[in-house]
Amino acid sequence: MRAVHVHLEGYTACFRTVWTVTASQMTLPCPPYSTLLGLISACAGKIVTPAHTRIGYEFSRVSESRDLERTNRFELTSGGYLREQSKGKGIIYRQVHFKPSLDLYLTNLNLAEAFYNPVSTPTLGRSEDVCWITKVEQVELTPRQTGMIGSTMIKSDLIKGYVTPEVVNTVEWFNNDQTGMLREVGSKGLFQALQPGNRIEIEIDNLYHPSNLPELDVIYLHKWTNIG
Repeated sequence: MRAVHVHLEGYTACFRTVWTVTASQMTLPCPPYSTLLGLISACAGKIVTPAHTRIGYEFSRVSESRDLERTNRFELTSGGYLREQSKGKGIIYRQVHFKPSLDLYLTNLNLAEAFYNPVSTPTLGRSEDVCWITKVEQVELTPRQTGMIGSTMIKSDLIKGYVTPEVVNTVEWFNNDQTGMLREVGSKGLFQALQPGNRIEIEIDNLYHPSNLPELDVIYLHKWTNIG
């Protein structure tokens, strides 16, 4: 199977968790698939949905620490629109990945153009987590039963037992086709989020060896739960 490989790098990355909304906010170990769809959509200049492509990825970073951040807060009006919070801005500590990199694999070859000529700036989480594209190429994905895998999110029901304690209930994708309105959850589920660092050996479905990686290394090519 042919796929597009895109390598991105940045200074910071932060992937919001749903269980730390106030006070010190934590980050997920790696990006959820909804964040990746948003990144691809920004580059493409249009909404990219699960119907357009499957996604595989590997995330890494040099270090992780806390950052003091001033935030803009919003509240929901009775009409379903967002407006600035009447109490003004807030200040929080946020856990941040520093010097992150992302290797993205997309089965839709036409999406390569979005990264050769991005319409908007790609980010790794927040609007300030700007990243830049250093490589776009085609690779061959070969199915594998086992292999050494890096930091990514894997549907928990595919794994026999646990390969990481980082089990998260997160959104796979959103419906976001009404400007100014809240997004609607398209699908969500339990995922095991592998920490950046050492690769681990794994045996599950949907493993593929990309031709740009060492022979034993694999990625998990995500199969969407529901594409509407």
